[in-house]
Amino acid sequence: MHYQLPVAMAVLAGGLSSIVTGAVVEIHVGGYYFLPQFADVQPGDTVRWIHDGGTHDVTSGANCSDDSGLFYSPISTAVPTFDWIVPSDVGSVIPYYCSVGNHCVSGDQFGALLVNVDAHYLSTNGLVFEPDHVDVNAGDAIFWLHGGGTHTVTSGADCIADGIFNSPLDNFNPMPFYVVPWNASPGVLDYYCIPHCGFGMTGTIGVFGNDPVGACCFLDILCNDNMTEADCLSNVDPDYTWYEGLSCVETYCGVDGSCCVPATGGGLECISVTQQNCIVIGGDWMGWMDCDEVSCEACDEDLNGDGTIGVDDLLLILASYGDACSGCPPDLNGNGIVDVDDLLQMLAAYGTDC
Repeated sequence: MHYQLPVAMAVLAGGLSSIVTGAVVEIHVGGYYFLPQFADVQPGDTVRWIHDGGTHDVTSGANCSDDSGLFYSPISTAVPTFDWIVPSDVGSVIPYYCSVGNHCVSGDQFGALLVNVDAHYLSTNGLVFEPDHVDVNAGDAIFWLHGGGTHTVTSGADCIADGIFNSPLDNFNPMPFYVVPWNASPGVLDYYCIPHCGFGMTGTIGVFGNDPVGACCFLDILCNDNMTEADCLSNVDPDYTWYEGLSCVETYCGVDGSCCVPATGGGLECISVTQQNCIVIGGDWMGWMDCDEVSCEACDEDLNGDGTIGVDDLLLILASYGDACSGCPPDLNGNGIVDVDDLLQMLAAYGTDC
């Protein structure tokens, strides 16, 4: 199939939009509510708070007075929407609330963004946690929602704190939470309310821990990180060696390959070392092959120099498309203009490493 350039550009742009943009997650704000109160999001998504009525704001923070500084905006007739893009370096739970008047303290106007995490919700009823037991997986989040009274959520058995977590649970702290570490061992976490433990206000969390992971060496050549022993056995050669708790950098699979490193006189040169040693010395691992089979010189299509020809390089071509230039990087074929031939050359190399 052959496209004229405008049509091809439109097709390409349509494909890129799904790569470089995330979803839009809408949260409605009005009365004393955020709806949904807990929203599942991914890094790169745009969270859009939409005004339904009243005067409110969205303030990032873990309780009704904290301000984490991640985001803030009024939500009102004058400011009917607020957009915030979820960054890639945030935690799995991003709590927020409305700081206007008593909307959070008395109106329970608070919520949370859940980033790649499964959540479990508990509450209080008098001097009882409901439910008083929950089963979770390592990496899950547990929320306690204030149902009245003044309480705490304190880890420990027999009314003795063990220091794992401790938070007030009251009007000013209506939504304490705990994220189970990914490396948590299977077992039971006990917790209680400090002022009411003697009245039997206790609870338990059953944790199903993840199987231990490590480095998997196989075929006497390759190494995969973060594999369980079962995965190492089932997904690779039966003749494997599994190193619990270690990474490929910390193990020795025993076979040299090609590694590009800075040369003494400038530029790059290839040396023959193991993959692990290549990573340790900061080289670029080229694979298990002889140095005479690889080139350490950067390829023209890698415009941003990250070693991979990807969407960022393609965007640099598109940004300069139609420009007349001599010797500029986007002019891949050197004909003095960034045109369709440069675009096709980029697409031919797209997705490869260099």
